[in-house]
Order: sequence, then C-alpha cells, then structure tokens
Amino acid sequence: MEERVYELLEKLYIQVQGIQTEIQGIQTEFRDIKETMATKDDLKNFATKDDLKNFATKDDLKNFATKDDLKNFATKDDLKNFATKDDLKNFATKDDLKNLATKDDINILANELHTEIQAVYDELVDLRNDFNAMEMLTTKNAYDIAKIKAIR
Repeated sequence: MEERVYELLEKLYIQVQGIQTEIQGIQTEFRDIKETMATKDDLKNFATKDDLKNFATKDDLKNFATKDDLKNFATKDDLKNFATKDDLKNFATKDDLKNLATKDDINILANELHTEIQAVYDELVDLRNDFNAMEMLTTKNAYDIAKIKAIR
C-alpha cells in the first residue's frame, strides 16, 4: 500500500510540475503580448490631423500657375520660393495616415487583451484551487499512512 501511495504522490508531483511549467508559459505569453502592444510613446512620432493643417491641398493649388502659364512670365529666380516635388517627398500623405491605428483600434485591442488576460487569470485561480485540494488530500493521505503505521 505504501508503494501505491508513493506512486500516487509521484504522479501528483509530476502533475504539479506540469502546472508550474504551464504557468511559466502563460507568464512568457503575457510578456510577449505586452512587448508587442503599442504605447503612447510609440505613437508620438506619427503625424496627427493637426500636423496636416498647414499642408496644401489640391483645392489650395487651383489658383497657382502651371508650367505652361509660367513659360512666358516667370523666371527661375521668381520660382525660388515655391516648393518642388522633392521638397514634398518627406511629408506624410493621406494614404500614409490610412494605415495608422486609431484610438478606437487600440481600445478594442486593449479590451480583447483584457478579456483574454482575465480568462487566463480565472483559469489560474481554478488551478490554484485544484492544487490546494490536491495538497490537502496528499496531507490527509500522509496522515492516514502515519496512523496506520502507528497502529501496527
């Protein structure tokens, strides 16, 4: 009978180690998720709508002269203060802004992550309760074995 109890304790020990390994894996997943989430600091370098207020739109350019209009009137010196295509290359376009995450996107992701974390936390609480129950049973079994030995 002692051998059977020893086998059960051995199996219980193996299961507890497995649970510890799973908990470590969950902790690693949390760290990985946390590392991939965008923070407010990460968003500081992106252009905002306010940053775009001073950029010219097609409507703003309607009244400017075209190259054909300037052939007979303007000289190169007259055009020194106008922006060139090269000057505009480094500015963010509306298409560049379409792919940026919005505050709502981040909030949705945060809510989904919170739900996922809560589910894992609930599972962890259940595992702790199961572990405590197994610990109590193991202690009772050890106590019963000690009583049996004392009776002999």
